[in-house]
Amino acid sequence: MLKCGLNRASGIGHRASGIGHRASGIGHRAFDLLLTQKYFYIHSIKSVSNCLQKLLKQHISLNNLLFYSIQKLSKPKLLLIFLYLAVVPCTYGLSSFTVNVIQGNSPKVDNVRLAADNHGFTVNKVFYSESTGNIKEDEIKEFDGNLTLNDFVIKQLDYQSLDKQKNYRDNDGDNIDPVQPFLTTTTTWQWLDANGVKIPDKDKNKIIGCGSGYPMPLRLEILNQVQTISQYGIPRKSNFVTLKKAYKIAAKPELCYVKPNSSVIEPDSQWFSVDNNGKYIGWNGKITNRHYLAGGGYSKDFVPNMGFKVNPTASNGKKFPTTGFPGAKFQLLMSGAQRDYSYSIVANPGNNVSIDAMGFVTLNGKPTGDGKVTIRAKLIRNTAVQFDYSFNPNSVWANPQGDFKGTWEQASNRCGQLSNLLTRKELTNSPYNNLSVTIGSEEQNVYTRAIDGTVLGEWGYVTEKTYPQSAWRWLNSIPYWTKDIQNDEQVFDVYPNSGHVGISNVKVKPWINYVVCRG
Repeated sequence: MLKCGLNRASGIGHRASGIGHRASGIGHRAFDLLLTQKYFYIHSIKSVSNCLQKLLKQHISLNNLLFYSIQKLSKPKLLLIFLYLAVVPCTYGLSSFTVNVIQGNSPKVDNVRLAADNHGFTVNKVFYSESTGNIKEDEIKEFDGNLTLNDFVIKQLDYQSLDKQKNYRDNDGDNIDPVQPFLTTTTTWQWLDANGVKIPDKDKNKIIGCGSGYPMPLRLEILNQVQTISQYGIPRKSNFVTLKKAYKIAAKPELCYVKPNSSVIEPDSQWFSVDNNGKYIGWNGKITNRHYLAGGGYSKDFVPNMGFKVNPTASNGKKFPTTGFPGAKFQLLMSGAQRDYSYSIVANPGNNVSIDAMGFVTLNGKPTGDGKVTIRAKLIRNTAVQFDYSFNPNSVWANPQGDFKGTWEQASNRCGQLSNLLTRKELTNSPYNNLSVTIGSEEQNVYTRAIDGTVLGEWGYVTEKTYPQSAWRWLNSIPYWTKDIQNDEQVFDVYPNSGHVGISNVKVKPWINYVVCRG
């Protein structure tokens, strides 16, 4: 800060010394006058010397100038007067003053952590920050998993968010500038997952919960810089300091869906679309309703890319899967990252079911007894949070015979007897699974994704690729035999990828098809 002190000359006060000696007569007045004149003369020389030194930037010695003046004072009396004045302090001059420049301390942004607590965000019209008390930096705050990162609207922290008393300090006592107390930079932020990996901008429209894959909790880092300004003083501005805040945000833990492995391996072939005329559109088309003659689409219990709901509404209380086969596989789809949870099986009759660290459940064989299996997912960061899921896959248990192919008669022998071949209704929910055999079966038809006791309706695109631990095969468009007879020369067959119901010859040039037996 610049401080100016004006020290007026006290020579005026010394005028009284002349007044006190008026009684001494005119001679004394003459002496006083002479003294004043000579002092003014010396003071003028000193002022000129100072000016010359500043303007010419040269060392002009005051002593040299004084020596020159002394030579002019030839009389001893005047010399004594001059020597007396030479030792009189300059502050005793008649019109002397001084200017003192003092470099002070800059102001400071105070209580930086408290100021950073003002960083926050708005979700669903509610503002969250540590300063408002509804979120804390060292605690995990849970939000609805259906929110996206873009639903978290970050506040731009401006000077109005700062407190003129709490966030300002000046050791020299200068007041804060009332017009512009603080200067702030633009607030920036970034999202990181629990492993410190930055979430790219392209994913910010993705929900944070079910199927997001983000390890929880997410870390939201918000920061900007702030400078404070005093009303007067040099320097007036503080250094910029960083205000940084990090919040831990997690989607509410949840068991979201059960996802058949076919949707994991072949996501582009989850359902088949059929137009209003019963003609094929293709896989994953915009039409998702079931056609009354051609089938296709999916029920309200199926969610594309996610799987079946854990609390279905269209299946009469049945939960996926109600059917099974060796090597059948599905995943418990959790909120956040799969590895945020630990998995176990709490009811496993026959010990034929296993589960891995990513929540993938594999049916290695048919459960024994009542067939009810219960699996559990437990949140690792809070083991008190757990989810149980129970199912029974024994309504239809299929045993595909791998690479074995044969005639219908050979298929019957392979399975032990004709009754051990599966029916159309057990394999697919295509509308042609129960139509009169007189209608024929070469019309276009496919399965509908649903929890309904059909192998293909539940498990979807069933091949050795989508279920690599199974014995299903899909080669050269060869279907599987059923036990259902079309007529004396033809038997119904089913295609494992789409659930299409067709017919195969059994007498004239009998077809060679794959075989699946009842388990």
